[in-house]
Amino acid sequence: MTPGQAYFVLAVAVLLVGLAVSIPVLLGILTDGIDRQRERRTGEVERYTEDPEYDRGPPAALDGEGAEAGDGRLRCRHCGAVNDGGFRYCRRCVEPL
Repeated sequence: MTPGQAYFVLAVAVLLVGLAVSIPVLLGILTDGIDRQRERRTGEVERYTEDPEYDRGPPAALDGEGAEAGDGRLRCRHCGAVNDGGFRYCRRCVEPL
């Protein structure tokens, strides 16, 4: 067996293992989506539910660029999330700080 053939066999084996691991995850995602769609159709769940973590706007005290949240941390002016001082983009909304 040449090194090229060995590499090919190894690559195929890794791809098959990855596929075998991902199939249960993908099936779980598919069944969850089907269940949610059924719940929405039957009225068990509202079509658009509010998410308090992401739907709230920035605090009223944030008028400027970015407000200090204490300990060198910055509060995002767009969504109000508290970010570490070394961040250049918000961890929640990915807007520049």
